[in-house]
Amino acid sequence: MHRRIFYFLLLLALFPALLTAGTKGRIKGKVVDLQTGEPLIGANVIVMGTTTGAATDANGEYVLQNLDPGVYTVRASYLGYQSITISNVRVNADLTTSLDFQLPSEEIQVGTVEIVAQKPLIQKDNTNAVRITTSEDIQALPVRGVNNIISLTAGVTLQNGNIYIRGGRNDEVGYYLEGVSIKNPITGNRGVTISQDALEEIQVQAGGYTAEFGGANAGIIRQSFKSGGTQLKASYEYITDNITFKSKDNAFDGKKRLGAYWWGYHEESGVLSGPLFDNRVKFFANINYVYQRDPEPQPYPGMNLGILTDNISGDTINFVYPAGPRKGVQEQYYTYTGTLNFDLKPVLIRLAGTYTTYNSDVWADNPIRNILQTRRGRNEQANGALNLKVTHVLSGSMFYELSAGYFFSNSETYTPGLGSNYWAYGDSVANAEVGWTIPRTAADIANGVYGRYVSPTQASIMGFYFNRDGSIPTGYGKNKREGISLNGALSFLLGKHHSFKVGGEYQQYVLRNWGLRSQVSLAASLNNWLVAHPNATEDEITAAKRQFILTRGVNNYGYDVFGNETDEGFFDAPHKPVFAAAYIQDKIEYEDLVINAGLRFDYIDIDNLTFVDPSQPDLAINPQTGELYEAGWKKVPTFSAVSPRLGFSFPVTDKTVFHAQFGKFVQQPALNTAYLGYYELAWEIKGGFFISRPAGSNIRPTRTTQYELGFTQQLTDFMSLDITGYYKDIKDQVQFVNQPVVRTSAFQNYNILANGDYATTKGVEITLNMRRYQRLAVNATLSFQDARGTGSNPYSNSGVVGAPLDGVTIFVPKYISPLQFNQAIKGNVNIDYRFGPKDGPSLLQNFGISLLAMFNSGHPYTRGFGALNAESDARFRQPLEALNASTTPGEFQVDLRVDKTFRLFDRLSLNVYVYVINLFDRKNVRNVFLRTGSADDDGVIYNPELAQQLLSTYGDQYINLYKAINIDYQQGYGGVPGATTNLLYGPPRQIRLGIRLEY
Repeated sequence: MHRRIFYFLLLLALFPALLTAGTKGRIKGKVVDLQTGEPLIGANVIVMGTTTGAATDANGEYVLQNLDPGVYTVRASYLGYQSITISNVRVNADLTTSLDFQLPSEEIQVGTVEIVAQKPLIQKDNTNAVRITTSEDIQALPVRGVNNIISLTAGVTLQNGNIYIRGGRNDEVGYYLEGVSIKNPITGNRGVTISQDALEEIQVQAGGYTAEFGGANAGIIRQSFKSGGTQLKASYEYITDNITFKSKDNAFDGKKRLGAYWWGYHEESGVLSGPLFDNRVKFFANINYVYQRDPEPQPYPGMNLGILTDNISGDTINFVYPAGPRKGVQEQYYTYTGTLNFDLKPVLIRLAGTYTTYNSDVWADNPIRNILQTRRGRNEQANGALNLKVTHVLSGSMFYELSAGYFFSNSETYTPGLGSNYWAYGDSVANAEVGWTIPRTAADIANGVYGRYVSPTQASIMGFYFNRDGSIPTGYGKNKREGISLNGALSFLLGKHHSFKVGGEYQQYVLRNWGLRSQVSLAASLNNWLVAHPNATEDEITAAKRQFILTRGVNNYGYDVFGNETDEGFFDAPHKPVFAAAYIQDKIEYEDLVINAGLRFDYIDIDNLTFVDPSQPDLAINPQTGELYEAGWKKVPTFSAVSPRLGFSFPVTDKTVFHAQFGKFVQQPALNTAYLGYYELAWEIKGGFFISRPAGSNIRPTRTTQYELGFTQQLTDFMSLDITGYYKDIKDQVQFVNQPVVRTSAFQNYNILANGDYATTKGVEITLNMRRYQRLAVNATLSFQDARGTGSNPYSNSGVVGAPLDGVTIFVPKYISPLQFNQAIKGNVNIDYRFGPKDGPSLLQNFGISLLAMFNSGHPYTRGFGALNAESDARFRQPLEALNASTTPGEFQVDLRVDKTFRLFDRLSLNVYVYVINLFDRKNVRNVFLRTGSADDDGVIYNPELAQQLLSTYGDQYINLYKAINIDYQQGYGGVPGATTNLLYGPPRQIRLGIRLEY
């Protein structure tokens, strides 16, 4: 089947056409006589610094195609008329910029005519809501981080580290870079780290996009890199929150300066761009470095409890921990980005790429639980994307694009010194050889808890356990994900009104993973076996090792059970999913009507195995050894679907535009819901009720139908208002269900993931855009959303399915409730007040203030009670109310940036700024303890009934220790399943100082 799909796409290429998610924009307009308004036939219109140009037709109209997103200077000229040059003309991906010229006769003495274009307030050819953030916007915003910038867009929610669009799950968002998908197929999130200083624009389409886009039901985020210009430019930026220039020796002194801690934020970014040899070859390069001592600042108050001794264990710990940044959680990034453009008319070539290396400290637990520990684990990652695109201009009305892309993302976690030798992690001799002595206490020796292969005990203070210094901080694990994409498109004009695009895409990934539980006990298991089998052969030892690994549920694919990379084996081979598509799109443009009509075909093969009979896992798994039988497994069938898309835009007047859209969308859910190493799957199924990582091997695509209606009204010459409403119907989302087995099975009923959840979301989005007028510019968004469904994530039903109320009945809940990531109201207002180069008093020239206010109404949650671990496992929690009936408190945060630019020489400028996050240091509650609905009371220690026995055992000092560990440092907070990060509060105040040199 793969071969048929490949040949089908190859045929399209010969047409030629293969889909590329269009990255080109165009300029369209008319050239007329200034005095008479008559069209000028044959006038020349060129984009300065490029070979792109066109002549006007009999109506004086022209079209300039194949333009990368960016800012251009355009000139129009005609014999007997004076030329006009318009600069600052912004071109956006897949959109048309309108630009008209009125040329004065040479007889009229007006001198050189140069015009600076203003940002258009209305985009007339939009048939859906397209929100664009340009490089100029990015530079002026008091925000750092691509996700933080995206979250300012109407309809977008950033919650617990994940991006949600219009009530869809986080894996329903599509990410494109330079027209190629960079979505991580495993997690469903963006798979590539991007430096915001390298971006030309970020384009968010919250649904309603055309047929050329797929694999994303909620919305798409398109990002384009900058290109080099006709002049050599360079810049260097340095940002730090060490505003008083403290020494590193004082990094954890627990003191505030100017009302903020030194969290250890350090960023440097350098840019070089311009022509290479001549203007036909241009380059752009960016190097970005980011170091964060604590990447997730919280209002941690520190601890100063002094020395506490446990009367039973005899352990003693000095509980003194500084306020501010946590220890042992630092991380750093190096990101390298570049583009290279060859303007070899009629062929245009663009090479774009980015590469990031990342490393961080890793704990097996919260840093407070590691208060004794100075030994740290390590996580190293690398990711990147490379894209080569060739555009061949066949004529002024026809061109095609062919592109090839490569994506990769690798990660490895290990304990330094031991690395991938996980057999040595529980060997005290191997640890000593790399400089770490396994700690043994007098109590350990007295109780016989010692020996070469005996793991160290934890320190015990009042029922809390702490890892001793020298203990293994983390186990070994790794993954490797890479993919290729072949893309392209044929675009051509039919007459004046029809812009056709036809094509397809082919993506294939190679996905590998290896992970194993309880690695510190492997050394002891192997040693005990060797002692019992002194004459064992190498084959017998290998077989024994294999059995130890299988009994721990190794999660492997693309690596054998021992962690060696392989492409062989029925159960060890990597997953190689294929995503292919073909589409046809027609954009019909009239003066008073724009229609986008398209049809998309999707083909999906997730390359996975599933049980021949899910009710009889015995056919596939040996219940005693965990070995697998090939005969009990079969291939997951492929999937295909056709999706129609239809959009309308009605430019009623030059200042009023209506748009409407209808579309059907399909996408494969994140593959981590379908992929689990087959040996781990066998191990999990043996666990029955207590299965911790269910998987749905035969997960099918999610389907969405969306309707959108909106209008944009230009209120004044400098202000516009956009109002858009939408309704979405989502089916076949992934949910947690129980799989029954036949009575004769050696296995119990087991939990799996399957399609079944559904949701309906509706909302209204309001955007106000005021371009700069008398020094003031304003952008504001306000979103109203109602997202309801049967589950917020694949594990939402685990409590009901895993522990039904009657203790017997197995059922799948089908009632609708608010989704956890829904925010009924969300908005932001960005006000920028700025003096120009020769504007106002000399002290205020090139001075600006940018203030960003962000607010939301909180998100739903369910209050419940039960065992002490009920916060983290819904199976042990009983609800106190209807699902998600409560709402967390609303958030309000103000960020501020104050900057001034100094001219040092003719072409060198220095911009100095102060950037304040959470100016008023407001303590915004983001998540709460489910027992109480509070972020500062988990319902245990302040509950006399629950705390009485603990207090009688340990005394009043227990209260302070419990509060410090479980509440102040959130050790007892279970968080939200599937969240990238789980924090009780928003960020506290942070003050950063920045300087930017620009040539």
